Amino acid sequence: MSVFDLQHGTVVLGGRRILEEVSVTVDEGEFVAILGANGSGKTTLVRTLVGLNPLEAGTLTVFGTPLARFREWPRLGYVPQRLSVGGGVPATVGEVVASGRTGRLSRFRRFSRDDRAAVAHALEDVGLSDRAGDPVATLSGGQQQRVLIARALAGEPEVLVLDEPTAGVDADSQDTLAGALGHLSNNGGSVVLVAHELGPLAGLIGRAVVLSHGQVQSDGPPPQPEGHHAAPGHVHVHPHADEQPPSTFGLDR
Repeated sequence: MSVFDLQHGTVVLGGRRILEEVSVTVDEGEFVAILGANGSGKTTLVRTLVGLNPLEAGTLTVFGTPLARFREWPRLGYVPQRLSVGGGVPATVGEVVASGRTGRLSRFRRFSRDDRAAVAHALEDVGLSDRAGDPVATLSGGQQQRVLIARALAGEPEVLVLDEPTAGVDADSQDTLAGALGHLSNNGGSVVLVAHELGPLAGLIGRAVVLSHGQVQSDGPPPQPEGHHAAPGHVHVHPHADEQPPSTFGLDR
């Protein structure tokens, strides 16, 4: 069964065409990287998959249900790009992560033992169990990114969508992130992430969708590390290549 099935998707934001005729399917249990140069539409694509950007044209189903009728949002976890978790509010790490359970609560159900266990497991997965009582504002940028990931994991999603989770993150945090995502993937979860450099995540990626100028350039095995000997017909992807989008496309959103 497909988690996401986007067919011929076109997205227009601010009067600019950001994605055009993009078709991407992600099946249950897949670990997919979205690659491409700055301005290629990577962030727009993942925001579209989770329903944050409207389609100008095309169709999108989530777990087999048309997006307009989809209501099972706790099945999805989304970690946006470079979101500040401090926000001027003196929240603790544990409180921020616990907020990831909100989608599974109702007006008649209070925070339960299962909820507390899910929060504890999420904190352990990202290596922040010992910081649960600390104010988020006292953490480094990499640690704050791990808090955001823990918040998403606490909701026990079936699919986790991350927008450049390793950008500006230290090596230790990248390794911890790889471990957490590997654990989710090994337990049957699906992962879709935007990345520039795969780093320690490279061994987890099963498939790469490469965007260029708002369209799918390639969809298949992830690029091999630089310095490898390419097989005949192999197209080497360089996500950092200078690439100027045409005037009909805006910057990556």
